[in-house]
Amino acid sequence: MNPFRYGRIAYGDYFYDRKEELARITSTIKGGNNVVLFAPRRYGKTSLVFKVMEVLEAEGAICIYFDCSTAFSLESFADLFVRAVAAKQNNWQRFLSTLSGLVKTLRPSVSLDESGLPQLRVDFTEPKMTIGTLADILDLPEKLSEDTAAPVLVVFDEFQDIQKFNKYGLENILRNKIQQQHRVNYLFLGSKTHILSDMFNNKNRAFYNSSYHFQLSKLPEQETIAFLKDRFSQSSIIIGDVEAQQLIGEADNIPYYIQLLASEVWQYTITDKAAVTPEIIRQCAQQIVIVKDDYYNELFGKLSETQCKLLIALTKEQTGIFSSAYIRKYHLRASSSVQKAAAALVEEGIVDKEAGSYYICDPFFKRYIIQTFCQN
Repeated sequence: MNPFRYGRIAYGDYFYDRKEELARITSTIKGGNNVVLFAPRRYGKTSLVFKVMEVLEAEGAICIYFDCSTAFSLESFADLFVRAVAAKQNNWQRFLSTLSGLVKTLRPSVSLDESGLPQLRVDFTEPKMTIGTLADILDLPEKLSEDTAAPVLVVFDEFQDIQKFNKYGLENILRNKIQQQHRVNYLFLGSKTHILSDMFNNKNRAFYNSSYHFQLSKLPEQETIAFLKDRFSQSSIIIGDVEAQQLIGEADNIPYYIQLLASEVWQYTITDKAAVTPEIIRQCAQQIVIVKDDYYNELFGKLSETQCKLLIALTKEQTGIFSSAYIRKYHLRASSSVQKAAAALVEEGIVDKEAGSYYICDPFFKRYIIQTFCQN
């Protein structure tokens, strides 16, 4: 079996490093504080959060995971949130009693599915979901903690997506509920860091200064080298420090892309148990670009002229992109047009920003752009 995993949550041996971050986040939550986790795409946020949940659950906590991106209406938010809480139950009679007592307009029931497992059904008696009913449902974790005498952690993934319900005042209501709860802690994360940052750093937003800020950085290189050497050696494949460092560089030291490229290299070398060479790494990196060529072509083709030019420029230089010198150098339009293009690329998750520097998130998309548009 391929020892590298990407595109899924990394459990067990597939999860590596982040020991310091894991310890700091768990201790902060156990200390009674809420946490907001900032990191660009593909940095392994969700895998780290599931590891946090694993550690806390081993110590007796109840950890509820809710992906805000799955909710498309108030009704679906309420239904999915109740189901997320219900997934952590082992006493259904008590849970149904608690839920019925807490939310008067809700009629829950449990039946067995085809596998014999309990399946929750949630029926609302009101013709249309109201924000008041949803506010009552948000008290469920606190009530659960009171009933079980266990600490509760609620994880809101893709938290920036609750903005689509702000016409109902959900952001303010959720913040008020969290302030009133004393037995529940919250962990927030999301893939659009610029929106998440505004939610927690803008003094005019409900969640301003409400949580401990934790910035997830790139993985320490030496630990990643050790991880790669260990995982390859389990299949009797040798990879040296220099080659491991090259692989990390090709993947821009981003966990998802490290696992992706390492998986390709393993697949290339497993038959002959060959040692990993720089040429093999280059070939595998190129193979990823070839496989994704149609997708990259379509992605690039949907962008505006200014966005395309800016991406080409970002393969060469990532800072000062709004300056007149940068605009002249790369034949861009006015600064306002570049700002609009950059904002759109960040919104789409194609580009991210860190400390005033803009960079292309996918290192293989960057390679595609260089090969296609930057060759002399």
